[in-house]
Amino acid sequence: MPVLSASPVPLRAQLPPVAAPAEFLALPNPLDPRTWLVICEDGSEQPLDSVFDWFASAIQTPLEHTFVQFRMDDLGRHEYVCLREAYEKARGAGLGLSEATPAPLAVILEDEVKSLRQRFGQAVLILSAALPQEVSTNPVIKQDSVELCPPPGWRRNYTVCDDLTLGRTQRVMLSDEDTLHVGVESNGVTIFNYLTLIVNCHETADAMMPGKYSVGSARPSIIFQPIHTLLSATPQTIIKVMDSIQKRIWECSQEGSVVVHCLAGVHRAPTVVVCQYLYRHYALGQTEVCNDVETIYSRLRSVRPHVEPLSYIRLISTYEAYLKAAYPACSRESQTS
Repeated sequence: MPVLSASPVPLRAQLPPVAAPAEFLALPNPLDPRTWLVICEDGSEQPLDSVFDWFASAIQTPLEHTFVQFRMDDLGRHEYVCLREAYEKARGAGLGLSEATPAPLAVILEDEVKSLRQRFGQAVLILSAALPQEVSTNPVIKQDSVELCPPPGWRRNYTVCDDLTLGRTQRVMLSDEDTLHVGVESNGVTIFNYLTLIVNCHETADAMMPGKYSVGSARPSIIFQPIHTLLSATPQTIIKVMDSIQKRIWECSQEGSVVVHCLAGVHRAPTVVVCQYLYRHYALGQTEVCNDVETIYSRLRSVRPHVEPLSYIRLISTYEAYLKAAYPACSRESQTS
């Protein structure tokens, strides 16, 4: 794995409210904690190594259980660094004990962090680092919608797909896993009280445990389907699995809301949601629903930055080809419209 060099526009991870007045952790070089900065609410910056003891106390989580997710591979699987190692290297640099060019931080893979999350639950803190994004211009949200679907914030990393919404409590949403794990009582995402289906796009059913999902009064069905495993499947398997998921999303949308998630909700989960657009257009004959994959991704990205198809575009293309062949009338209408 190549060593990352410092970026002119560094990745930033939002910090928990308990860390105030610190707001973000900036990572010019994610593998070299000597370059990391703490950014405060007033815009001031402090080198992390100069305030690390305060920072470690403020986040209120053991450093060995605190990870920064800083990149993904081509399949959307996450890679992390651990704050315990970052602390030791930064502290050593501050005391003049480390080498002039220290070894980069160890990269920790997704499965290891998942295992810790299963064992220790919310005692494991994950900070997600990404490039700063411009604030998107969204339409005015009605007050009753705000009460159900508050704006994104700390541990509210979810997005309502308005194009697929059927009613006030019948929404299709993208989310990261943490938002579903924290719980309605903590983050105020009360639309989760109306969930009829959760689609987990990164784990098998073995990952289910008490408290994995805290969705208020809802008792949703749960589909576990690690989407990345479909990349090695036959076209027949891809079509069978994806079609089954799309039918369940549509069925459950008739009675409540559906949330589709992976770890961050930007690669694997959007693959399933894009296919829901295509399913409604072709299989259900709802030709007003967009069927242009590039346009769908553009719409999702406008409200949920960092959404990208990556290698999963092959799964979408396979399913789209099946739908066009199975429902030729809607396919011809799309070509002429």
